[in-house]
Amino acid sequence: MKLLSVVVLAVSFTLSGCSWLYGENALIHDSSNDYKKTQQTPPLKMPEGLNNAAIQDELVVPPISNQQGSTQDLTKPPLQLLSVGQGMRQNRAAQTPSIFWMTSEANAHQALKDYFAHEEIEFKELASGIETGWINESNEAWWRSLFGTDLPRFVRSRFQINIGPGQQLGEVAVTVKALGLESQPYDEEKWVVMEPTERSSTEFLNSFIGYVDYLDRLGEAKRLRELNQGFSVTLGQNESRNAALVAEAKYEVVWLKTPEVLAPFGFTLNDKDISRSTYFFEFEANSPGFFASLIGDDEGVVLELPKGPYQVIIGGKNSGPVTISFIGSDGEPLSDARMAQVFPHLAEAFGRKTRTRKK
Repeated sequence: MKLLSVVVLAVSFTLSGCSWLYGENALIHDSSNDYKKTQQTPPLKMPEGLNNAAIQDELVVPPISNQQGSTQDLTKPPLQLLSVGQGMRQNRAAQTPSIFWMTSEANAHQALKDYFAHEEIEFKELASGIETGWINESNEAWWRSLFGTDLPRFVRSRFQINIGPGQQLGEVAVTVKALGLESQPYDEEKWVVMEPTERSSTEFLNSFIGYVDYLDRLGEAKRLRELNQGFSVTLGQNESRNAALVAEAKYEVVWLKTPEVLAPFGFTLNDKDISRSTYFFEFEANSPGFFASLIGDDEGVVLELPKGPYQVIIGGKNSGPVTISFIGSDGEPLSDARMAQVFPHLAEAFGRKTRTRKK
């Protein structure tokens, strides 16, 4: 009987929502809505004899409403545009949320389509730009339906995205405008039309930027894995029919890995010309090292090459096989005999998963 009484009492407390313990007039005062009772303070008055012409409000504070409405009626803080993607910056001159992106219009269109597919968003392309279908956001949760909430049950939005020329050569402007905003309260089965806000457009653009940044990070991680794995090279010829190393890897991987591979052999990087896919080195052969040669350290290997400046050209950037060519200190490509002589050491170094550094 006592156990039954305890169970009944516990159920009664649960159904009452513990209002006797925590609430406006409960044992523990709920102060979360106290800010609604705040009174507006009178403006400051200047003392007599002083001029207040130079005094003005830096930030406009809206007046406090006498209505004790929900938190949805309050002004939300501004939402920042997160231009975190590679080659992105905010377009502050636009009337709606917009970014400048260092990419082509074709790539920007494809990235948007990939994002729509990833998020399962319907869209259509018009002469004025790309229009999305309704994008739904749910606040549905069992505790909110049980205890109540100021949040709507569902919110949905529609947007127009325009892709046009940017301010700088090689960049585009991606601009988002909200076309529609509707919400559905918990206690209703109909959509309530709301005024579209810049905040919803900013949230949409931030979501797209985050998706692009996510893909960039995945690509960078893949490139790092490829660099750490190494790749095989064979002795062959470049497009000019000169002796060269032919790499079984992507151009970007070969371009990034080459200075790291050559440095232990005595190649000091002085400069590079990305437009010509060329590195400029100063070469001085290593001194023979008995212990280094035993453990396979590249700094223990002596390449029989003349001392002086060298150019290393990575071919195949746009098409064809990726090649590594050497221009010697005399300004001429290395001969077939020279390349064959250094090939075994370079092939082993390019193919190694991790390079052993001399401590």
